[in-house]
Amino acid sequence: MGAPLSSWPWENFGIFKYVLYGPFVGRVVYEMLYEEEKDLKFSWCLHLLILSSLRGLIYLLWNCYSNMLFLTRNRQILKQGVDFKQLDKEWDWDNFLILQTILASMAYYMFPFLQNLPLWNIKGLIAALMFHVGISEPLYYWVHKKFHGHYLFTNYHSLHHSIPVPQSVTVGTGTVLEHLFLTVVIGIPILGASLMGYGSTSMIYGYIFFFDFLRSLGHCNVEIVPHRLFQTFPFMRYIIYTPTYHTLHHTEKDSNFCLFMPLFDALGNTLNTKSWELHKSFSSGTEIYIVKKVIVSILSF
Repeated sequence: MGAPLSSWPWENFGIFKYVLYGPFVGRVVYEMLYEEEKDLKFSWCLHLLILSSLRGLIYLLWNCYSNMLFLTRNRQILKQGVDFKQLDKEWDWDNFLILQTILASMAYYMFPFLQNLPLWNIKGLIAALMFHVGISEPLYYWVHKKFHGHYLFTNYHSLHHSIPVPQSVTVGTGTVLEHLFLTVVIGIPILGASLMGYGSTSMIYGYIFFFDFLRSLGHCNVEIVPHRLFQTFPFMRYIIYTPTYHTLHHTEKDSNFCLFMPLFDALGNTLNTKSWELHKSFSSGTEIYIVKKVIVSILSF
């Protein structure tokens, strides 16, 4: 028997796992047919269905781009291809979208301040950014390091690191426990800004898309961040990570633990010293491989 929360409740459902969206579809249909005064722009279930669909599309589009070798060949980080074993492991990558949709619907009924939000509030975007930098980033960094401890890594996080070639959909290859934690990380800025009275529909959409976009970026295995950005603005290397930066975490496993901001690796003394040199090489299209020890660590996993 596996560790608690190490497998998905709908693991054996196959394609029928999407039936779990049925209650949300049913609620939207009911509102359309029987609640004449209901304004669908306030329909939380409709927003959750739209969000889940668009989030899945973000990851799939990133994945398609990463595999367009005519565009990305010279800037690929790990050169080996994706085999069928990896495809099988990542087949149910979107489980976390179902989980977060269910949890978001529960949050809506638990927290009244999430209801009847305005379309736009610029203060909400600023507040969400502050909560992200001040709470979500350091929390993720600290817990992520804990997941690299023996027990948590063996029973949970090793699945994510068993993927030899990171892709955007690798984001979803993890256990229930990990994605429950990530739901907390992504929920803190949204709930925090809304609790302050600055919540808005655009803030929720914007922050979630920002989160998914950067997660996809880090796992895409193609270096698209120009090194000139860091040459012109050196401080930016501590503000935003790169695909090379996160790939080093996947291959060496003992550094680069941050969510999106390498600043926290610098503060925690876990920043891989090869990050910037390798980033410059890959972003310029130089045909080099990651150091031999990194490749060996992947093949021997």
